[in-house]
Amino acid sequence: MFTSRSTDVVLTPYCASMLSEFATYLRRVDPKLDRWETVVSGEPDYHVLVDAALAVMVGSRGRRVLRQVRERTGLHSRLSGAVVGDPQFDILIPITLFDRWDLASLEPRPPSFDVLAVVTTYNEVDIIEQLLSRLTRDGIRVHVIDNWSTDATPDLVGKFVADGAVTWERFPSAGTTGYFELERLLQRVEQVAADSGADWVIHHDADEIREPPWPGVALIDALWAIEQWGYNCIDHTVLNFRPVDNSWSPGADLERSFTWCEFGDTPADFLQIKAWKPQPTGVTMARSAGHEVRFKGRRVFPYKFLMRHYPIRSQEHGEQKILRDRKPRWSPDERAKGWHVHYDHYNEHTSFLWNAKDLLSWSEIDRRYFLQRLSGVGMANNPWHGEGVIVDA
Repeated sequence: MFTSRSTDVVLTPYCASMLSEFATYLRRVDPKLDRWETVVSGEPDYHVLVDAALAVMVGSRGRRVLRQVRERTGLHSRLSGAVVGDPQFDILIPITLFDRWDLASLEPRPPSFDVLAVVTTYNEVDIIEQLLSRLTRDGIRVHVIDNWSTDATPDLVGKFVADGAVTWERFPSAGTTGYFELERLLQRVEQVAADSGADWVIHHDADEIREPPWPGVALIDALWAIEQWGYNCIDHTVLNFRPVDNSWSPGADLERSFTWCEFGDTPADFLQIKAWKPQPTGVTMARSAGHEVRFKGRRVFPYKFLMRHYPIRSQEHGEQKILRDRKPRWSPDERAKGWHVHYDHYNEHTSFLWNAKDLLSWSEIDRRYFLQRLSGVGMANNPWHGEGVIVDA
């Protein structure tokens, strides 16, 4: 439940709407999160907070108050940022989240805890090495399903296979049909996941970096934590990183090379449940075009993880990937179902470079869009009732 307390901090109508939508989102994902408190400013009411599942503290606080909240209520805080108070003015309102998910109280992750990333690829020679290095360095097992790449992607994957860090296959095993058949590929991902024996599986594209909501926490440790808290899958917020010039060179570090981004703004971007704990009865993801895994007893962790997406890296790369590698290979049957339409507006006259003025700086995301990053609320084309673009706030 939301309450307001009069104080010296001005809670703008826009910010109040954002907080309300954030509550709507969290209660939709986990109905057990029904005990909410919002503390706008001043001294918190500790007797109320002690029964809260989660508290949102609006405005800056001194260390004494933050420490007392932890000591007197049992709530913990590892997440803070800010939201824009009003889109028409450059006013930032600090936000601190207190919740019951205490990472420090958990038993250490056992060495036997096994996370498998199933990575699907097609002509990703410029980035595949750093992806595999990142995942294996972080203790994540990798299986690559290559859709018959025509570049040197298989050769680079082969180096990791030789070192024993990665397994791989070509799909379809009998040879390419000439079309990219997403549904069949996803069915193969489902099968690999079910047969893996892993504690968790991540359906991972080659041009992505996955990060937990908590700074400084490794992905594998975050999955261990949310399993201990009783959740069995995670959703993601999509941030698409865009090239603003042609400085990208194959093999360059993605995080350093691209600093301008935008939130995903298609309805599909708001349903990205692509990491899960394998279930005895199996899961399905092909029916949703890979946007979510579905299974009985699914419990999605409320805070979204971050999916940093690097789909286009330069003008040359965009022309190669979209116009030559992707569009000619779409399956006519899947196109008839409404799939593979997201690149329809690209043609030989398209500029694959963005204007930085139209994008967000990566360094500004938590500083200005903290609640959006954790939940997707208040964003364009959010399809969930009560969680979309705020109007007339």
